[in-house]
Parts: sequence; C-alpha cells; structure tokens
Amino acid sequence: MTKELVQAQFGAHATDYVHSDVHARGESLDLLMGRMQRDSVRLALDIATGGGHTALALSPLAKRVVASDITLPMLRAARGWLAKKSSENVFFCQHDAGLVPFPEGTFDVVTCRLAPHHFPHVTTFMHECARVVRPGGQVAIVDNVTPPEPISSRFINAFERLRDRSHHFELSLPDWEGYFTTAGLSIEHRQQFRKPMDFVAYCDRMGVPARSRTRLRVMLLQAPAEAHAVLNPREVDGRMTFDLGELLIVGRRSAR
Repeated sequence: MTKELVQAQFGAHATDYVHSDVHARGESLDLLMGRMQRDSVRLALDIATGGGHTALALSPLAKRVVASDITLPMLRAARGWLAKKSSENVFFCQHDAGLVPFPEGTFDVVTCRLAPHHFPHVTTFMHECARVVRPGGQVAIVDNVTPPEPISSRFINAFERLRDRSHHFELSLPDWEGYFTTAGLSIEHRQQFRKPMDFVAYCDRMGVPARSRTRLRVMLLQAPAEAHAVLNPREVDGRMTFDLGELLIVGRRSAR
C-alpha cells in the first residue's frame, strides 16, 4: 500500500466521510471525549482527522486544535464542514501520520480515531505521537480491532481489505498494548466494544462495485465460525447488518 493509494481512496470519498454517521457520532467518540483531560489543554493534535469530527469535539477543550491528514481533499472537506460549525480555533495541516512536523512536546493531547488500520508503520506512528505530546500529556487512539486469534484476525482483515484497498491491518488489544509500551506511554484506560454496521452504507462510503459487494456479502454469511461470531451478520429492519470491533486505548507520557 502506498501513500498515493490512501490519498486516492479517501480523496475521492472525502465528502462521504464528513457526513458518515459512524465517524460523526458513534460510541467511540463519546467514550474518547469522556476520557480526555479537562484542564491544561492549550494545544491538541488530531492525526488523520478525516471529516474533522474528533477535532470538532476537542475544540471546546483546547485553546487551539490542529487537525491533520495526509489527504488534501479530506482536509478541505473537513475545513468547509467545520467552518459551518463556527469552530474558529481549529487549524489544518497536511502530513503523514508517521512524520509529524512539530517539535517534541508541542501538544498537551494527541488523538487519532478510526485511522491507524491504514498506517503501514504503526510503530513509527506511535513514536511520533509520544514524541510530540508533552511530558504528562495524553495520547488517545480509537481504531477497529480484531480478536488476537489468527483465523479471525486474518479473515476480518481480508474482508476489510476487499472493501477498501487502502486498508492495511487492524490490530488486537495485545498488539496495541505493546505499541503503547514500546513508545514509552503508560496505559491508563482500555475499552473494547462492538459497533453495528449497515452493509449498504459500509459499501457506499468507499464506492464498492457490485461484484465486490456480492463477494463481501458471501464472506459475511460464510465466514469461519470464529470470525462469524465476531462479525455477527444479521438482518435488522430488512437490511444486512454486521459488527466490527472497536478499541479505545488511552496512554500518558511520563511527566519526568
């Protein structure tokens, strides 16, 4: 996977992500904000901001929020949407998640929501988060998560990759714990939950063609038992629905 592929995939669907209910609301955003520190937040950084939903949620807490993304059309869409929300303390910056263009200890809070499964080098990304947050500051990540069992993990990642070629790999909770620890962040909260996904909306958001939609539907219905239990495909009000796992993990850089 290349940066150009990520930019092409998301640039073509930037407006869809701005208006996505999964990204605009969702349990994970509420849980994330419930765990953020409420004092001494001058500067916050939201990496891979997408539609800007997390940056908007951070804006009442921080004097300034930097919303960053590698995809310029996504930043433009987010900026236009946030302008309508009168969020005058949100600023925008284009950069790779693995190369953050700010000095060490710049930010009081660093967040990234529903994006790391697109990153080819999570180790580099986590070290950058730990570098740019100040001593004593928070790093909070929300992302899709798989069980640690290899069969389920491989199958769910193959399913996600068929829908979105820019999908790299979604990790398990033990994987994330290892990345936080290696980056020098002490973990203060971890929480897993499921989010229901409407199959049609899930495909529409990335413009999935009809043949691939059929393959995705077959994968859902014929998944191995372990993966089937996690994905939980079912009909809700006549629409195909399934679950994806999600994780909130919050760490803190040592104050010393």
